[in-house]
Amino acid sequence: MLKLLKSNNPVNYLLAFLLMAALWGYKFAVMPTAVDSGGFHSYFFRFSYESALFQYIYTTIAFALAFAFACYVSKANFRHQVVESGYQLPTLFFAMLTGSLINAQRFVPEIVATLFVALAILRMFGMYNKHEAIRHSLDVGLLYGLSLLFAYKYIVLFPALIVVMAIVKPISWRDIVSFLVAQVFVVGVAFCLVWLYGDWQELIESVKAEFSVLVIGEKYNYLNYVFRIPVIYAVLVSLLSIFTLKVFRKAAEMKYHQSMLFILIYAGAFMLSPISSNESVWLMYFPLCYLLSNVIVNAKTFVVQQLVLYGLLICLVLSQVLQAFYFDSIF
Repeated sequence: MLKLLKSNNPVNYLLAFLLMAALWGYKFAVMPTAVDSGGFHSYFFRFSYESALFQYIYTTIAFALAFAFACYVSKANFRHQVVESGYQLPTLFFAMLTGSLINAQRFVPEIVATLFVALAILRMFGMYNKHEAIRHSLDVGLLYGLSLLFAYKYIVLFPALIVVMAIVKPISWRDIVSFLVAQVFVVGVAFCLVWLYGDWQELIESVKAEFSVLVIGEKYNYLNYVFRIPVIYAVLVSLLSIFTLKVFRKAAEMKYHQSMLFILIYAGAFMLSPISSNESVWLMYFPLCYLLSNVIVNAKTFVVQQLVLYGLLICLVLSQVLQAFYFDSIF
């Protein structure tokens, strides 16, 4: 199986789809209703979750978005060589990681905002080519601005994006200005549309309410950490690989790898804080899919590769079983 995964074979996309479908199976078949876990609420993202039929539709939309992005991370890997010779491994790991938290397998603001942030970071890697830096910084600002419309609290990711930009290339004042102008443009247009056609007061109240909410009871309990066994395992493997893998990387690849490590640590700190929701775990999937792929590609022994891949699968199965028992007990 590892030989197939490390090859450039379209069958890997089918394998990723089947694995992802299996890991989302419980959500589709048994648990159409979501459990309130302190998720984000945005004026620009409002749906009715009262009908089970709509739950299935929204879950299908979330699945389609997640799988489309899973395929895109491998395409981006071909372009930027985040993981040299990684082929479709990022697609497989992203698809697997989406099975970590069943309650996050739905169409929520966090998934849309996270995908915009991830696209912004991948677009930022194009700034390594200094001749295209300004154009790419505008794109990064537009994408990040769109993410803020769906998850207001993602404003705390602003310093992380600046640091990643500085890792990729020496930044200039033009990069920062174009990045900021693009964000202001997106947010400004959205606010103008609300002022013209929506409820301006409701938007203000939505922003105030979101920033006043702390997620404590739904987050700081032992079950939440048990359910996240796959993510915790993936994080430990990724961080330990810093000390155990001695890999010679090209300058660009090294910068991309450092960026992913920084995003992982920053997103982890954000997840541990009371301002994030449980569904914000989507932020962790993006850097982890590249970092785990890096371990598989560069591990010197076949045993380590098997331990990473099959260890994650075992953690996913264990987490899914425990979550299924839990949700069966409350529904």
